[in-house]
Amino acid sequence: MELLEVFYKGFWCSCAAFGFGILFNAPKRSLWMILLVGFLGGSVKFGLMLPEVGGRIVFSTFLAALVIGFSGVFLGNWKKLIPMIITIPSVIPMVPGAFAYKAMLGLITLTHLPDENYGQIVNRTIYNGTMTLFVLLAITLGVTIPLVLLKLEFVGKVRVGSAWKKG
Repeated sequence: MELLEVFYKGFWCSCAAFGFGILFNAPKRSLWMILLVGFLGGSVKFGLMLPEVGGRIVFSTFLAALVIGFSGVFLGNWKKLIPMIITIPSVIPMVPGAFAYKAMLGLITLTHLPDENYGQIVNRTIYNGTMTLFVLLAITLGVTIPLVLLKLEFVGKVRVGSAWKKG
């Protein structure tokens, strides 16, 4: 049952990645790759967060971003696309919106007069803010490490800007 839930969440991550691909005007030939890589990333993240596996959110997000980075590089080079066209829309659904929202809500609450829950609110706000920071750092490192490790030239030796020189 839990494995089905992982695929369910992976499906919705792929739908969100597909939507961001359309929003960012990704080429039509790359949309199926964005859908696939978004599904892989979401499935890895939520699969590692299962109680049986015991992965924490930062480590799970880092490994999922690594999967997205490597698969985006390989698919992009295979189809002669810039890898970021595939990786960036696929990784956006993993941005920690709930932690960031709770951190901002805690900061707004702290502007009121202190009461007996003030220390608890400070602790929760710091926790949510640091979790947001670490998850974003995990996403950033996970997507950029494959690009740095593989150090691939621009795929297909296509000159950038040659389409603009028509006359």
